[in-house]
Amino acid sequence: MEEMEYNGFDIEMSDQDVKTTYYAICEAIRLWPGSPARPAEEQEHLKDLRDNFFRMILEMSFDSPGTRGEGEA
Repeated sequence: MEEMEYNGFDIEMSDQDVKTTYYAICEAIRLWPGSPARPAEEQEHLKDLRDNFFRMILEMSFDSPGTRGEGEA
């Protein structure tokens, strides 16, 4: 079996960039025309991306100062 070449990228994104990208991915899923117009694997990839960006948003919320009350753990 032939191995596929994998290109990875590291990028820096602001909190707003992450939220905007999450919104764009959610819209892409909502408006996805389905197979055979688009490859079926694309929808699964979009869902994985959506979940990963949502995790980033949760982490931002957890790490953000002032999101928890005084004395809360």
